[in-house]
Amino acid sequence: MNNTEPTLDKIEDYKAKGSTEKRLTVWIVILSGLLVGAIYGILIANSTVSDELETKEQIGVLK
Repeated sequence: MNNTEPTLDKIEDYKAKGSTEKRLTVWIVILSGLLVGAIYGILIANSTVSDELETKEQIGVLK
């Protein structure tokens, strides 16, 4: 049986040996996710929801 699994030393990202392009891509993905989440949170926090129920019929409760 041949052992075809790579060892840790052969993996590109082991001990931070990754390329600069790969690190930049990871940072761009992380920051864009945070930016989208922040924009979504701001929009949700500033939107208003009406809690009023509109009924045209009389309920029949007298005060």
